[in-house]
Amino acid sequence: MLNFVASVCVLSARKFSQVRTVARKVNGDFRHYVCLSALPIIHFRINQNFGNMRTHEQVVSQVKHWTLWWVKERRGKLEKQLTDTMAVNPFSMPFFFAYHGLASFEELADLILASHLLGGHNTGFGKLIDEKILPNVFGTYKLSKGYREAYPVLLEACFDEIDHIVPRADGTKEFMSLKSSKWTIQLTMATQINASFNEIITKHSDIVSKIVVGVIYGKGDGLTDKYEIVRGINRGANHNVIDLTHCVEVHSGREFWKWLNDGEVDTQEWVLEGIIAGVDESGIKQVSKQLLQNFKSEFVRKNEKDVKDENGNFDWYKLLKRVNG
Repeated sequence: MLNFVASVCVLSARKFSQVRTVARKVNGDFRHYVCLSALPIIHFRINQNFGNMRTHEQVVSQVKHWTLWWVKERRGKLEKQLTDTMAVNPFSMPFFFAYHGLASFEELADLILASHLLGGHNTGFGKLIDEKILPNVFGTYKLSKGYREAYPVLLEACFDEIDHIVPRADGTKEFMSLKSSKWTIQLTMATQINASFNEIITKHSDIVSKIVVGVIYGKGDGLTDKYEIVRGINRGANHNVIDLTHCVEVHSGREFWKWLNDGEVDTQEWVLEGIIAGVDESGIKQVSKQLLQNFKSEFVRKNEKDVKDENGNFDWYKLLKRVNG
């Protein structure tokens, strides 16, 4: 089957002289690109229809595929019993033990493990969306380290908050900063992002005309004012920001998935359908109970002696010394 990468870019007349051809080794194969010395190039496989709306069948089947991959990754965490990757805060343990009405180290282990695994699930799910589903299902270009190194302009600090390039059917491209929820951006970050976006629009208007901040979940009217500050909108306090409302948009929840998939309003339901199908097919529910019990038993075996004294009573100072020295 024909399998190579074609490169396209929209160039103004004054840029044609900078076009050159280079070869890069990707996944063991040399792929040839038409490159612009200063600009990032949108490249795509010729047997894919990038820039067009994904159908219900395409979204569900591909999201299911990547969900199966992700569940397998999370299952491996339990199978390998990687308890050494956990960080226990010795200062919070007395509070957790009392607040949750715990009576044994096994119960404390349940709480610690649930918190640890949930944090890993949330982080891993963010990566699933960012690194797998958006590029492989919706055809975005993830600005990975390798991608940025291929197009040095993207190594400039002002592009640090840009995560994806989204190609459109009309040949245009939109630059996207991806966020998880309404709480992802704090005040200092919001003002810094505004400054970075302003620098991009000011210095690189020949390649960037619009920036979109995409929020995976949560309604737009429920976002904090930090998302307005990113766009340069001041409400109440007067922050040192630039008005970018003409070139920076924020899409959240259903509106984000609709925007991503070229206006299809039901895209988020399709994504969820694919996730549910992947989880069901993985069979993780049938094996996780025993895996979780094994994981907890290993954690208790390794750590109980560091929390109890010779009489079997909890000794929080002993735990503190073990963790902090």
